[in-house]
Amino acid sequence: MINPIFEKIAEQILSQSIAIKDDVLDSCVLDALAQEALTEYSQGEFKDAKIGKGIAMQRISEVRGDKVFWLNKVDASARLKTYWNWVEGLQDYLSEYFRIYLERTELHFAVYPIGAFYSPHVDQFRDQGNRVFSLILYLNKDWKPADGGQLRVYNDDGTFYDIQPIHGRVVCFRSDQILHKVLEANKPRISLTGWMRRDAFTL
Repeated sequence: MINPIFEKIAEQILSQSIAIKDDVLDSCVLDALAQEALTEYSQGEFKDAKIGKGIAMQRISEVRGDKVFWLNKVDASARLKTYWNWVEGLQDYLSEYFRIYLERTELHFAVYPIGAFYSPHVDQFRDQGNRVFSLILYLNKDWKPADGGQLRVYNDDGTFYDIQPIHGRVVCFRSDQILHKVLEANKPRISLTGWMRRDAFTL
């Protein structure tokens, strides 16, 4: 049986390289995930996000100011496993729809403190094509445009549009094609962010 939400996401990615879908999860799951992120953040579990990879990875505050907490399904809470199962269902659907083998999806919570932003970038590293689809679930109740933190997406002609990081909104896009940035947050901004990848996990 075709999942109509997965089908809509796939169709939007095919036509626009990016998909936006609201209300894909129950509010109780969303609220629990937001609270989980805030709890881990308050306990100091988040680390400064970095750019690059391997030995070249570094923290550059002029480029990005978010903090992240990497997740794994084995130790995940019940609510996080609910979302992870949904993500894996979407991963399987996109893999079949686009005829691209996807090995796994990695996820982390991300918090943008007040004043944090992320300069324009694409999610795929220049010398690797392992990241295929980027996936963001926003966890910000009662978010207003004045709160900032919008995802700004650039078109090929240099124009752009902004996506509000509202509670329960999912954004999925081609990691190698979508140039984007995060505007400065005027209050703490939470997301559950990840990448669907071709490669297996290695230590």
